[in-house]
Amino acid sequence: MTTSESSVRRRRGRLSAARGVAGTVCALLALAAALTGCGSDSDDDTGAPASAAPSRSAEPSSASPTPTKPSSSPSPTAVKPLKPSTPAELRACADGSCTVVVTKGTEIPGAAALRAGPFTVSDVGPEGVDLSSVDASGFTSNLLGQRPDQGGPSTVNELSIAVLTIVGDTAKLRLSPAK
Repeated sequence: MTTSESSVRRRRGRLSAARGVAGTVCALLALAAALTGCGSDSDDDTGAPASAAPSRSAEPSSASPTPTKPSSSPSPTAVKPLKPSTPAELRACADGSCTVVVTKGTEIPGAAALRAGPFTVSDVGPEGVDLSSVDASGFTSNLLGQRPDQGGPSTVNELSIAVLTIVGDTAKLRLSPAK
């Protein structure tokens, strides 16, 4: 055997070994991909196969795309905007029992019988509703960051103030006598 024949055989041997390793790696990756696709969509680990869904080809289609229809259901984040209460609706709070929609700058009359108010809404936003009040004696009450999920209404003297909902820069409040 000549020197050139032996070097050719060595190269072929190395290529065969490399192909064998590459083939083994490819086979293992294919097996891992197949096992990853197996299983169940449910939370019980019974090993039932997932429902067969048609697979999509990764190759681009030469056909023109078909337009999709817009969804007829509303977006889950779409919330109906709140309409701020009128001055007449706000005056109804003077007895200490009302439900009103407020924005920054809204003034809610005091409930004299419950020794609370008047209140000024100093802010409405995602962090909550801020209210402030200065009574006739000069005592200042600040209710900051009031939210619907805070665990209950806040109380000023004998008046409870609950934030029912916040939508953008508006909030729905319920004022009622404290229990």
